Amino acid sequence: MATVSEALSIALDHHIAGRVTEAETLYGRILEAVPGHPDASHLMGLLLAQTGRAAVALVHLDAAVAGDPASPTYHLNRGKVQDALGRTADAVASWLATLRLRPDHGEAAERLAPALRVLAETAFDSGALASAAALYTQSLALDPQNLSAAFDAAMAAKGLGRLQEAARLAGIAARLDPTLLRARMVEAEVRQTLGQTERAISALRPALALDPAQGGCWASLCLLLSDLGQRGASVSAGRRAALAAPADTGLLVRLAAAQQMAEKPRAALAAARRGLALDPASAELHLALGAALDALHALETADRSLDRAGRLRPGDAAALAERGRLCERAGSAERAAALLHRALAARPDDGDSWVALGRAALRRGDAAWASRCARWALRLSPGLPTGLLLAGAVREAQGADGEALALYDRAIAAAPGLGTGFSRRALLLLRRAVGDAPPPRRASGKRRLSVSTLGHAGRFGNQLLQYGCLRVCAERNGMELETPEWIGRHLYGLDDPLHGPPLPGLHEEDCGVPALLDGRALTGAGGHDVVGYFCGDTAPLAQHRERFRAFFTPVGTVAERATAALDGVRARGRTLVAIHLRRGDFGLNDRFWIAPEGWYLDWLADLWTTLDRPVLYLATDAPELADRFARYRPLLAGDLGAPLPGAEFFTDHWILSRADHVAVSNSSFSVTAAMLNPALRAALRPDRERARLVPFDPWNGPVLLP
Repeated sequence: MATVSEALSIALDHHIAGRVTEAETLYGRILEAVPGHPDASHLMGLLLAQTGRAAVALVHLDAAVAGDPASPTYHLNRGKVQDALGRTADAVASWLATLRLRPDHGEAAERLAPALRVLAETAFDSGALASAAALYTQSLALDPQNLSAAFDAAMAAKGLGRLQEAARLAGIAARLDPTLLRARMVEAEVRQTLGQTERAISALRPALALDPAQGGCWASLCLLLSDLGQRGASVSAGRRAALAAPADTGLLVRLAAAQQMAEKPRAALAAARRGLALDPASAELHLALGAALDALHALETADRSLDRAGRLRPGDAAALAERGRLCERAGSAERAAALLHRALAARPDDGDSWVALGRAALRRGDAAWASRCARWALRLSPGLPTGLLLAGAVREAQGADGEALALYDRAIAAAPGLGTGFSRRALLLLRRAVGDAPPPRRASGKRRLSVSTLGHAGRFGNQLLQYGCLRVCAERNGMELETPEWIGRHLYGLDDPLHGPPLPGLHEEDCGVPALLDGRALTGAGGHDVVGYFCGDTAPLAQHRERFRAFFTPVGTVAERATAALDGVRARGRTLVAIHLRRGDFGLNDRFWIAPEGWYLDWLADLWTTLDRPVLYLATDAPELADRFARYRPLLAGDLGAPLPGAEFFTDHWILSRADHVAVSNSSFSVTAAMLNPALRAALRPDRERARLVPFDPWNGPVLLP
């Protein structure tokens, strides 16, 4: 009688030769004699599977694995049958067992990778993202070059909030297929969320090179560039997005936001209106329109737009907050508080709304509630500049000047270009250093022209432009200028009436400054409150230059300091050359760019030997730069005595306004100094296109260059 091994060998010969019936009969007899025999169970299972009886085959293959669990072949073939039966998870388990027993098993690895992807996709589609992510990780370990697994793994990680992993996997997918735009967009989106703005931009650039018509990519780039402070480039990207998809109102919302950030409210207004022509019922576009009108100081029209947004989306926190902040800026404290309370009930994590609510409370004299609002805002966003300013204003109102100054200093460090902190700090310190400003004179009863944002919209140079231009406009039209407290009262003895009841707002671009300067008054009997930076063309103001200069004549202790400083410089030479190098709050975006010191050194090299006993004065907030000019032995403000507390910059501005030769930076600070200079022989400014200093007339051209 044949042994089991001999019978199994005969059965296998039949199997191999295709004599299936004979093989099946012998396998059956062996299993009757030795139930669960591993080899016989395995071979019977294979035969049954090959003849279309997979379900029965699996019973025998299970028996084979149970009889010899250390056989990688049994696990492999059981997995094949399980997969054929649609039991993919069981097949994966079998092939994983194969690889545990024999890690170099090529067929098991080859079969496992697509099965894992099937399971991962099923898990992903059912919302089981954690399971999907684990399965994709296993799949990629087996097949690192699989594009779909890499991209889908990135999406799963993104859905789970594992953003670093999502960015890495999306980057892998983009490298596997450089034409897969979606992968680059996902990587950019995730890196933007992580605050990795520059890496997000790097992810988008190749996508845009491949397909410049991708509106979504341009829209993302628009936001990213805005985050970097590259406002001009951001607006350009927003325009490309809108051109790529002109009917996409979402892109127009983003474009309007970018233009608003770039201080181009008119362009934002046009974008919002274009969007509303496509979708008049878009709450987002009505919000964008209201924000643009607000920036243009058309407060009544802005309020109507924001009201419309609120009616389209009742109870919407964003619409309530925007409208509440507008009412606060317009001086309607009670209405602002009512709207802001509703907005914060829906979205209590809105720091800007807490600040606006606090300002409304302070306007009503409730310093305690304003202080609570400031604390909430700063708890939500530590270092929020407007929150620090509110906290400073509260402490100032409570008489704690030292604490207020510390808060204003923190606000200035957080947002150097924000005029309010600069002005509040200056006024507090100047009162101590030079005494109270002259009392404001009583209103004459003439038509009113107000500049309520003086001291808030821009710093020293901007403030001189705003005041000087509007004061000339008022005088030319028989009007009286009203101003808030501002630094000019202490430095120049200006005593204009304080601004009274709110006037209709008007942006500088809408009030027709050239016509006002020619004596053609604004329409409307009650006057207007004008807002703007007045950094445009100075030519219309040129015929009034003497009057403009007369406004800014130092008085009292300030005049004494100015005289002593200028005498100190003149004592060192006959020809005064002054250079302004601004650094501290410059170079943070593409509008306020920094010209290299080399341009100024090149100019000095050509000029210096032609002058009679020249002396160089360096006006700068970065005194370490003096080393670059060491051969000219420059003087700094610190060489001329202690700075004026609160107006530490005054010596620099004064010397620039009295020098014989002036080289400015791209800053209203030094351009206004050149405008005030009555004996200026030559003025130069940096030009980016020509990469050098070029002559300019401060009374015939824009204050700032692009």
